[in-house]
Amino acid sequence: MELLLRLVLAHFLADFTLQTNYIARWKRENVSGGIAHSLIFFACSIVLCYARLGQVWVTVGSLQVHGWIALAALSFLHFCEDEWRVWTIKRLGTPDSVWFFLWDQCIHLILVFVFAPLGPGRGLEKPVLLAILFILVTHFSTIFVYYVEKGVLGSADIETQEKYYSMAERLVIALALLLPGWWALAVIGILVFKFFFSRKFWEVTRLNLAIGSALSVLFGLCARYVFYYV
Repeated sequence: MELLLRLVLAHFLADFTLQTNYIARWKRENVSGGIAHSLIFFACSIVLCYARLGQVWVTVGSLQVHGWIALAALSFLHFCEDEWRVWTIKRLGTPDSVWFFLWDQCIHLILVFVFAPLGPGRGLEKPVLLAILFILVTHFSTIFVYYVEKGVLGSADIETQEKYYSMAERLVIALALLLPGWWALAVIGILVFKFFFSRKFWEVTRLNLAIGSALSVLFGLCARYVFYYV
């Protein structure tokens, strides 16, 4: 379980936190972008799993796959999945929708599950779980909201200034839910501010605010459970 969660964190770091707009555009335009992105995932995985790379991760009959080989194979499959997604969108005209985005993420996570050993380890690591949740509440939510707006409103855009302001708002809400006792109710005040005042300063749709707030509360409550009970 320890390595599984660390590989999930490596995936989210590579696919969201470290995937800039430039890298995302590079992936769509040239195969070298997909290679660079996959190498970022490989590097993140090595850093997070370094202590156990020499161990056997996967056993198939008499074949034993050590950590280094498993990560190399997983990175190659990560590249193949990304290239397949780009190809189906550009060549087959598959809509780049929220459902296709979520399907792509599911495939990546299934591949991580296949290659991650589930044997003895340190179990659930609180810092790793919290890091995953805070990536979900910031970068993942930004992309998810973009796709929902694109599907519902017909168009969407991610302005850099708006993106980081919205990410900061969601992060504050999630962190507020970590406050002890009734202090977590501060989140209500933050949500009121978002709905009544945010649009005056930033061009954010009500749909963006609603979905972003819901995701903030969802992932914030999960983080609260992890913080106090794991």
